[in-house]
Formats: sequence, structure tokens, C-alpha cells
Amino acid sequence: MKRILILANNCLSDTNANGRTLANMLVGYPKECIAQFALRADNPNFDCCENYFCVSDSEALRAFVKGARVGRRLEKQEGRTAVAGAEKKRARTALTMLLRNLVWNSGCWKKGGFLAFIENFSPEVLLLQAGDCAFLLRLARRLAKEYRIPLVIYNSEGYYFKDYDYFRAQGLAHLCYPLFRRQLCRQFRKTMRAASYAVYNCTALQKAYAAAFSTPSEVIYTATQLQPCAAPSENHPPRISYYGNLGVGRHETLLAVAKTLRELTDDCCIDVYGKAPSEEIEQALKACPQIRFHGFVSYAQVREGMHGSDILLHVESFDSFYREDSKYAFSTKIADSLACGTCFLLFAPSEFACAQYLREKKAAYVVSDLSALKETLDRLLHSPDERKRYVRNALRLAEKNHSARANAARFAEILNNAETEDKT
Repeated sequence: MKRILILANNCLSDTNANGRTLANMLVGYPKECIAQFALRADNPNFDCCENYFCVSDSEALRAFVKGARVGRRLEKQEGRTAVAGAEKKRARTALTMLLRNLVWNSGCWKKGGFLAFIENFSPEVLLLQAGDCAFLLRLARRLAKEYRIPLVIYNSEGYYFKDYDYFRAQGLAHLCYPLFRRQLCRQFRKTMRAASYAVYNCTALQKAYAAAFSTPSEVIYTATQLQPCAAPSENHPPRISYYGNLGVGRHETLLAVAKTLRELTDDCCIDVYGKAPSEEIEQALKACPQIRFHGFVSYAQVREGMHGSDILLHVESFDSFYREDSKYAFSTKIADSLACGTCFLLFAPSEFACAQYLREKKAAYVVSDLSALKETLDRLLHSPDERKRYVRNALRLAEKNHSARANAARFAEILNNAETEDKT
């Protein structure tokens, strides 16, 4: 097996969606053959990898301004997991991202052990989890060229196509967006030319990038290790649960579902699990009588709760901005929801990648307007047989497209067969 160096914003983790996605792609890969450089190290997964090096944004800034030697290896301490380099998320705008690129591109942060970390590991292939950090794209390309190793890109985002200010900033920050986008797209094009292969998380995203780039690619869906419950739940009243991100306008859709539910029954609530992105959103959810807000829970509790639910609900925003911004949305919870053997209901715009996928595969109830939602909820609340309608298809789809074992085997094959492709 080749030694893989991963570059990503988040470290491999069970508590972060991006980190868990990559960790599931590397199931069974020898952990001594994996090393990762990350900017955020929230609860690193040491079962998957033991060789982490982290430099946070604030540390990179300190190196830039004061010449400090920054960066650290992450170590697993007895009885608990070390969290190094974790820091509060700051408001992102085109202006702050441009300044961020300036700081990181200076290279001042490399003096604290980063180069020694790379040299000691001696990578044979580089895996980049793509995002909207131009400096990380540049760093991946330069490391691949310097060490003469192939570059593979894993991409679950459509940032390259966003010709509007998705930060929704005002004033000077908004005026900086064309410059930020030009910088990001330039680095992305150069990195795609240097990459030997690209992997996408859904067909819609692959098609969009394939129309713009000739880089060989394929789709490997988000994987799961969740197994179906031996005895599916039949609670009275039925238990409806939502797990996941409450940002990108999803809380507004949840409130709309709760209002529809209230028109049908006073006995049933939606149990909502996830970290609210703001105090205002948390209070709005807590104030809704048809919602029980539980906040963030561990992934182990997520698995247990999914098995104990009668209906798993996932939603996306119908707001005009998010309909464009999130059209490639493919939540990491979809794989778990398909695999757990519980009735799955998606309420989302029909053009979203996840809605098209689940509708085409007949693996879930997919509704895109409130009248259909009310009718569907009414049937699901009163008929256990209706709740079983798509479960068999969902389990088959989970086994075919979302098996951690099978997907990790294919991902390992891609990484180990990748060849250097430098067209720059």
C-alpha cells in the first residue's frame, strides 16, 4: 500500500462530517501508511491515522506577523483524545479569505516542523480534500510536484461554479468577491491540470466538473458502516428524528415541517439533533411546540437514535439563495439513513442532487412541496406498512453504493494506481 499524505481543512474524525467522510473512505487502509496535514483538528480519529500535523489559521497568522514557529503533531492521550489546533470559526468573507491566502502563501508557517513532518513520512501519493481555500490547492500542487508524487482530489463541493458572492457579505468585502473568485478559480484550474484523478460524491457534481475539466474522474458515494436494526421500531406515536447540520437555511424548512405536522396531530414531535449555528436559530427551534431540540450528540448516539426512530427526516432549504448555493448538496447523513433500515423522508427542492438521486433509486419518500408533504406525513404517521415501503430499496442501495468496505477498497485502488500527471 502506498503512503498517503492527506491535505484537508478538517482532520479525520468521527464528529465532523468532512472528517468522517474521508475516514470511511479509508476503512481498512493501514494507518501507518496514512498521514494528514489539517487546519482544524477537532477530535482526530486515531483509529484511522496516528500521524497528524496541524497548523491553525491563528497560528499561521502568528508566524506571519511575529515570525513564531508554529505547528504541532497531535497525540492521543490516555483516556481522552487530544484536540490541538481547534479554534472558533470566524465569519468568512471574500476579503478575509484573500487575507487568509496571503498569510498562508507566505510560507512563514512552515518553519515549525511541517517540512520535517513531510520528509519523515515520505509520501507516495497526495490526497486533497478540495474546498474554497486557494492556498490549500496551491500547496497540494506544489508538494506533489516537489516530491514527484501523484495528486488525487476528493471533491464534494461546487465552489468553482459560484459566480455570485456566496458569503453574502456587504460593502468592501462584497466588492472583493470577483478578485477572490478569480484567485480561487485560477488555482483550481492549475490543480485540476496537475491531478491524476478526481473523485466526486455524487453524479450531478461529477457531470458539472467533467464539462469544465478533462481530469479522469468517477463517483464514490459517501460511505457508511451502519447496519440495519434487527427489530425496527414501532413507537406510539411514531418518532420522527432529524440529525445533522442546521445551517444553510435548513432550520427554516424544519419549522415548516413542524407546522405541517401540527396540522395533522398534537401527539407527534420532531426530535432535532445537531448544533445550531447561532443562538437565534437555537431559540427558534426550542420555541416551536412540535420540535424537541436536543443539540449536538455523539455519533454513537446518532446511530442508536436512528435505529430507535420510525421516520428519519432530512430537509434542505427552499430559499432562493440556497436553492442555487446548495443544489449539489448531498448530506453525509444520507448514507446512514439508507443503511439503518428506518423509513427515510426527504423534503427538499426537486432539482437538488440528493432529491434526484433518492427519487430515481426509489429509496426514500421524496417530497418538494407542502401539500405533498402533508399528505405523505399523514400516511406515514398512521400506517406502519407505508413506513416500510422503500426500506428494502434503501438497504439495497446502501449495500450497492454506500458500503464502507466496498467504497474504501475502490478508493484504495485509485490511490495506489495513481500516476504523476503534471501538465503545468
